Amino acid sequence: MKKIIFLIFTVVSLNSILAQVEKNIHELNTIENLLTDDVKDILDINLTDKKVVFLGEAEHHIGSDFLAKTEFVKYLVLEKGYKDIAFEGDFFGLYFDHSKINLYSFWSRSVQCKELFEFLKKHNVTIWGFDNQMGSGYTWTNFTNKLTEFLKDSSININENFIDLTEKYIKNRKKANKVLGKSKLEKLVSDVDELLENDKVKKDKLWTQFLKSYKSDILINSTNKNSKKGIPIRDSQMASNLDFLIKTMPEKKFIVWLANAHMTKYEYDFMKGQIMGSQFVNMNPNVSYHIAVSSMILPWRNEEKIKKWSKDKEHIIHFLPSIEENYFVDSKRLINENAEYEEKKFDGIFNLEKNKTNWFRHFDALVFISKGEKVKYPK
Repeated sequence: MKKIIFLIFTVVSLNSILAQVEKNIHELNTIENLLTDDVKDILDINLTDKKVVFLGEAEHHIGSDFLAKTEFVKYLVLEKGYKDIAFEGDFFGLYFDHSKINLYSFWSRSVQCKELFEFLKKHNVTIWGFDNQMGSGYTWTNFTNKLTEFLKDSSININENFIDLTEKYIKNRKKANKVLGKSKLEKLVSDVDELLENDKVKKDKLWTQFLKSYKSDILINSTNKNSKKGIPIRDSQMASNLDFLIKTMPEKKFIVWLANAHMTKYEYDFMKGQIMGSQFVNMNPNVSYHIAVSSMILPWRNEEKIKKWSKDKEHIIHFLPSIEENYFVDSKRLINENAEYEEKKFDGIFNLEKNKTNWFRHFDALVFISKGEKVKYPK
């Protein structure tokens, strides 16, 4: 009798969970015209006081995620007045040169992002970056010269080898350990620290931020490439760089284009320091809205696997009415109306360090794209 009662309670409980989630699931259009009026109404309400909208992708090589995010960008620019977009790209380079050529090639050169960049250009949307990784062509060519010019104009004296070491580092970032060696890299960090203590540098907020970002890049490329010590350094600096953009341009509203893993709203131990989103939220409470995107059926994740997950009550895909359509899940409303869902954990496909977590708490909205595709490049 106890077993029967337990089974009845379990079934009722699961059905209750399903019902509560399903009322916050909204079918989307096909990917070329993704957002429905119903979903736009939800976004209109949630974006009333939001200066920042995070748009995440599961992985940087999934082109269908880019296509879906492009549809959100169109809506945000045309209907909500967002005129600036910050990519997970070179903070220094994109601050001066707002060109897509300073972004990673999986965005700047991909077929799936072609329409995005044409749209941004047509509607005068400015491209920024917040990544501390100084890998753009602009930085390669200009960082040392601009730094030298700043020091000269500010009458700041620095160790005579500092500029030479900086130039060598910028040209050899990914092999800095081999080219410069441990002692020179430590000296470079020490020189940057010395600059950051200089009163003239402290008065210049922009160059203070550039130098902090530069230091973090050196520290990352000074660590063992197989270690994860660089992840917390990078995410912390990315949060700081984005915070700088938001705070120094208070009149602007930003779209933030990045990976899902970087934009999570809460800090968890399993993220191993990859918590840029939560740090940004701590610095800027209640100014951001976080939309995570993931594609379901992919070349390495076939339809049969997705069907299997859709029957698994422990998997978030189980809540979707079908795996043949695209969906928007209003996580924020679900949690607001049912506080217990903040802690409910499910398996998922949004590519964090841990597959099973409380997805509804991580993101304000979850977007599921049925048929995914890899990133493609022009032939």
